[in-house]
Amino acid sequence: MRLRASGAQRYVYTGYYVTYIVAIEKSSKKMVEFRKVQVTGGNSFVVSLPKSWVTDVGLKPKDAVAVVVQPDASLLIVPRKDIRETSKSEATLEVTSGLDKDTLLRHFISYYLAGYDTIRIGMGKADPALRGFIREGIRRKLVGVEIIEETSSAILTQCLSGYIDLPLKKALERMSIIAAGMLTDSVAVLGRGGRGLAAEVIERDDEVDRFYHFLLRQLNIAVRDRSVIQEIGLSSTRDCLGYRLVLKSTERVADHAAGIAAEAENLQGMGESAVQKVREMTAMSRRIFDSSISALLRLDAKMAEEAIVRTTEVIQMEGRVSGEILAPRMSGAQVASIKLMLEGIRRAAEYGSDIAEIAIDLTVAEPQAV
Repeated sequence: MRLRASGAQRYVYTGYYVTYIVAIEKSSKKMVEFRKVQVTGGNSFVVSLPKSWVTDVGLKPKDAVAVVVQPDASLLIVPRKDIRETSKSEATLEVTSGLDKDTLLRHFISYYLAGYDTIRIGMGKADPALRGFIREGIRRKLVGVEIIEETSSAILTQCLSGYIDLPLKKALERMSIIAAGMLTDSVAVLGRGGRGLAAEVIERDDEVDRFYHFLLRQLNIAVRDRSVIQEIGLSSTRDCLGYRLVLKSTERVADHAAGIAAEAENLQGMGESAVQKVREMTAMSRRIFDSSISALLRLDAKMAEEAIVRTTEVIQMEGRVSGEILAPRMSGAQVASIKLMLEGIRRAAEYGSDIAEIAIDLTVAEPQAV
């Protein structure tokens, strides 16, 4: 398996925005500074640049800047050194004999996450079943990947960015709704009508994975190209780091929900009293997770603090519920399933608490250079 990068050139502009007037951000408050338009030589209009901005971006006398007219009639002023060429990149994966199908899919996903525009899979003399496995894996695990060409020897896929139509925060909200629903439904498996529900909950984990990979790709691209950061709805590279951790925590909540559903399927004979206790613990865990996501999207530190405090209640509830529903007549397998199920519910709350801590961190403005 090898990688080859190639492609046509395109330009990416990264820099500071200037729209008629010069805006300087200081201590999270936008200070507007008005500057007069002057005429020089009879035909040229001139606006001076703020000294602080010139110093920050490292401009010197006679250095050049690019002035780009934007669709909304504003101007984008970019230091020349920040105009860089990037390739419309293509990765090529060659399938070798004896290659494990899961390994191939993992490598394909890694190039997707890295931000490649097209990924070509050289199939060679691979087993035809491998072709179907890759198609199905792309469909189940990834968003915005289209097979645009397929021959007997290769599959060519195109990765669409998608962040304009589905920005990061909106996609994260959808991802969290699916994960929270999985958590609630995972314990519904314990009820009389829950037979068969476990498999459906486990299948939904693929949908969460699709969002996870899609959003991770956005963040990886944004870290390399600061002009994308604003396009996906964030304000700085620090936000990218925080949201990467949030995505992982949300993905882990879905993983635990799938695990809870699998264990609950072995415990469908539990009494209604025991089932109710597990449901109450799960409801508390979900409220913490939901509140943490809301606190992040709203940057509400108070809501985040409340979610963190409530996590202690779930931890205490785990020990109490375990003591109340475990019984000597239970088999070793049943005891293990109960303990794993309660641990998964508690871990979901703890991941919610982790998200709440990140929300608090992001409410604090970054220090400004003096």
